[in-house]
Amino acid sequence: MCTRRSRSGRWLAGGCGFGLLAMFVLLVSASLAGAQTRRAAPKPSPTPNLLIGQMENVVGELREINATIAGLRSALTEVGTRLDRVEVATNEIKGVATPMREEVRGLYVETSNVRSEISRLEEKSIAEAESLGKSRYVLTLLLVATMVLQLVVLAVLMRSR
Repeated sequence: MCTRRSRSGRWLAGGCGFGLLAMFVLLVSASLAGAQTRRAAPKPSPTPNLLIGQMENVVGELREINATIAGLRSALTEVGTRLDRVEVATNEIKGVATPMREEVRGLYVETSNVRSEISRLEEKSIAEAESLGKSRYVLTLLLVATMVLQLVVLAVLMRSR
């Protein structure tokens, strides 16, 4: 509320009524003038604006990019699922391959032992064959000596008769 003081020191009401009225008139006239200038402004022509066309192109490209990204996300999810399946299969193969590898290692050791046994038996067979050859020679000599002795005994017997 607008009040003012008189010279006598009393407070008087209504001192700014004229100021408020003047302010109201100014606001109304300014709004009317603004409304008239708004009406007076020419409307834009229907010719296409290049910037709007470019923005529409950019928006279209962004939509395509979003669609591509969505496709890539689904493809990545599918690849992730495949990788998980491959990892499970790899672990299963490792579970089978490790015991088989140990079995192959055992078979290799056993094969190596069999080879060394075959080599040892081969050497023993060669030694036995050589020994048998020598024995045949000695037996042949003994047989010949026995035959000669029998001939000598037979000759002595025949002379003595």
